[in-house]
Amino acid sequence: MRADALEHRRRLIEAAAHVFASQGPDTPLQAVIEEAGCGRGTLYRHFADRAELIMAVVEGEIEDALQTIETRAGDPALLVDALTCQSRAASIHFPLLCTVDEDRIQAFAERLRPRYERMLNLLLETARGCGQVDDGFTPDMLYMAIEMLGAARDSKAMPEDKAFALALRIVLDGVRQNPQGAHKSLSSFLKPGECREVDA
Repeated sequence: MRADALEHRRRLIEAAAHVFASQGPDTPLQAVIEEAGCGRGTLYRHFADRAELIMAVVEGEIEDALQTIETRAGDPALLVDALTCQSRAASIHFPLLCTVDEDRIQAFAERLRPRYERMLNLLLETARGCGQVDDGFTPDMLYMAIEMLGAARDSKAMPEDKAFALALRIVLDGVRQNPQGAHKSLSSFLKPGECREVDA
């Protein structure tokens, strides 16, 4: 693919990620075109339909997350940061992917599975190395924690920031390795005051 075509594709994916996150999954593609500064023909040269664009957005963000996690391996703050970022991504990606037909989603999920599993395993490797999670905590459990935190962001019971802070505290206290008080709770890596509403 030519350099200018690659640049157009990159701009369209970045624009779609921003537009879908800020305006929702049903936003007209014209908003993406305007955000990217490209023509409609350019959009459809790169993506056959909305579903293909959505999958490109999700795939690109997973790839970016994996690269970040690889770079920060061994960082004690990585798990908290990753849970925060990935739960936010989950709350955005799930409604988007619900608009794609099931057969395409299954094929897409299978293609992404190795990278997502690598991301989860790297997170757990760092967390175990820092004494933050029990050895019995598995990638499937970590994936479920991300889904739970993503759902908390859509809570109707309280504002998003307070709901997420509470859910994060519950998850962190649940996964920490602290059988005899020997290890710090992951909550200690939160910025001062980040869970103030929860502590009150």
